[in-house]
Amino acid sequence: MSSARHRIRGLSRTARAGVVVAGALAVAVAALAAPQAASASPKDGDDGNWVSAWSAAPQGPSTLGDFGVETFSGTNQVTAVQDVVPPPTTFSDETVRQVLYLHHGGSAVRVRLSNEFGGTLTTLPSVTVGVRDGDSGASIVDGTQRTVTFGGAPGVTIPAGEDVLSDAVDLTTEAFDHLVLSIFVPAGNGAATVHGSAMQTYFTAAGDETTAAGDGAFAERGIVLDRFTSTFTTAFYYATGVQVEGEDSDRTLVAFGDSITDGFLSDGNTDTRYPDVLARRLKDDPDTAHLSVTAQAISGGRVTGPGIGPSALDRLEAQALDQPNLAGVIFLQGINDLGTAVLQDLPATADDLKAAYREIAERVHARGVPIYIGTLTPAGNLLRPAPYGVYSSPQAVAARNEVNAWLRGEGAQHFDGVIDFDAAIRDRIVPDWIDLRYDALDNLHPNTTGYDVMARSIPQEFLDAIAAG
Repeated sequence: MSSARHRIRGLSRTARAGVVVAGALAVAVAALAAPQAASASPKDGDDGNWVSAWSAAPQGPSTLGDFGVETFSGTNQVTAVQDVVPPPTTFSDETVRQVLYLHHGGSAVRVRLSNEFGGTLTTLPSVTVGVRDGDSGASIVDGTQRTVTFGGAPGVTIPAGEDVLSDAVDLTTEAFDHLVLSIFVPAGNGAATVHGSAMQTYFTAAGDETTAAGDGAFAERGIVLDRFTSTFTTAFYYATGVQVEGEDSDRTLVAFGDSITDGFLSDGNTDTRYPDVLARRLKDDPDTAHLSVTAQAISGGRVTGPGIGPSALDRLEAQALDQPNLAGVIFLQGINDLGTAVLQDLPATADDLKAAYREIAERVHARGVPIYIGTLTPAGNLLRPAPYGVYSSPQAVAARNEVNAWLRGEGAQHFDGVIDFDAAIRDRIVPDWIDLRYDALDNLHPNTTGYDVMARSIPQEFLDAIAAG
């Protein structure tokens, strides 16, 4: 995208109202002043016109090493994919540049950085943002790069177990811009808080290159050759959220879930996760264009207990209910509770899931917002099993079907609506399978076409109700 085009788009957004909308001790770093310590985040105050435009649910650094083992524990390929190029967990005297797909635009941005799973202080002396120039790479449109400050100072030190929301950055963005976030990580920091399976190339450079507008000093990281390498060799680091300052009517819609909401095995660098498609669908309709979809998903995550990351019950507050100007929640999670990989805890029962769903609905409704729940999508059977975990055992298949029958019947009363994702992508002859047209070839995750079908299967009346508030 040329700088001229960006200026034109930035001007046009005003004519479309409603559419666009740390610890006192620093890590010792030679010749470097101690950055501002993390303090209370603006989330503690008034939401103003802020909405969440991008998010990545935080996970521990061990995610990146354990994920291949966890995923392939039902086969003999325990580390098959992770042996290709496992994403790193630490950086030393390097700049990490990441590309974040914004679902909403506005007149300013705020960035949330996390050390939630760090064991020590994390010091990040320089952070910048800008709008990506073009459809690939990590170069920045002329005139859009900005320094990100925290409490008025560049850089930040984040205590272990904490996160921090930046000051507002004066940067006009449009929906579906790619925000380029550059973070300098000096020597001496521990392992990063991450989000596995970014499905997006990231970039690194030696030294502090946060102010470089071009990407010539950066090397591409992750192997984004196909949906498999894109899933297992990419990650997001430190960044867990981007908020934009929009219009008075703008609201946040949280898509909460597991790998299926995370876009696992979708095509890399294409922004084709189901929440991405849903965001574009909302923007095409003037009545829903003020909604900003933000995905809070953890691949391998569970509802009733920890999986590859915290449980839904534990993370619901921070990752859904505390989002600014929350309009509603679309919830799709539970298949990992029933077909958990063998290295995790014992599978939950259908009754366990039903009880957890009722609790989640009560907690969301207590905030005065609606929640729509999705049926659990197919996970195979013994004739064509998913290649990992116990998702396709007779017990797991029966439990999934019991949960779905409950959601379509008695359980529906606890929610504002039920989205039948299962019916949208299942095989018409063998309903425990994903239709081959929509299958990523593991009979557990949809492919890019399947994610598109899921996003378009959400009833328009549900989206209209969320938009109407």
